[in-house]
Amino acid sequence: MFIRLNSIAIFAFHGVYDEEIRNGNQFEIDLEIETADSAGAKTDAIGDALDYTKLYEAVIEISESKRYNLLEAFANDICLKILDRFSDAITVQVKVRKIDPPIGGKIKFVEVEYKKQRNK
Repeated sequence: MFIRLNSIAIFAFHGVYDEEIRNGNQFEIDLEIETADSAGAKTDAIGDALDYTKLYEAVIEISESKRYNLLEAFANDICLKILDRFSDAITVQVKVRKIDPPIGGKIKFVEVEYKKQRNK
């Protein structure tokens, strides 16, 4: 079973350049969690499922916990912390996009994608 949170929008001060650190930027995050079949599918009880709200809150908490220079480090930390915090997660795939990055030209976004699997 897969749970997906798409286009989580955040504003943060992640980046290498002074402009990014000073002014911040818009980011968009896609999160995909693979889990075994949830008991919640049968019981219809949130206590038996992986709570989407808690996943969302974890991503926000990770973003606010420190300022990242690189999207790679930010995406890696999201994967690792989701695996650590949510024992039902088998794999975590995350895409982090920086919207309208300051790279000297017109570009919609840059994106980094990471996928991590729980060690067995």
